[in-house]
Amino acid sequence: MIDAPGQTDITYYRGRTDLFSIRWEYAGTPVDLTGYTATATVRKYDGTLVADTSSGITATITANTGTVVFTISDNVGRALALGTHRYDVWLVSSGGIDYPVLTGLFTVVQEVRSV
Repeated sequence: MIDAPGQTDITYYRGRTDLFSIRWEYAGTPVDLTGYTATATVRKYDGTLVADTSSGITATITANTGTVVFTISDNVGRALALGTHRYDVWLVSSGGIDYPVLTGLFTVVQEVRSV
């Protein structure tokens, strides 16, 4: 059971397609995520949507290992507003129970190599 989300700040470099991954465990054992869905949302501090799992972010769940990998399409990633935003990740069970898993700052920086 998750009582409160963990907090981790993420720096995203434009041009990458991998965002981050999580592994949900209870007492050192992976939680079986069969039937779960995962959402990730990034918003500016004023509440404006930057990206989410319905607009460019993809969540891929490997149920038996309790792992969720988040990626972003190249065109969406390159269009993200530079700066520091907020994000959160939720897992939803097949029974409709929402679990807040992760939250923090999401900083978008311009890659230097292609400027």
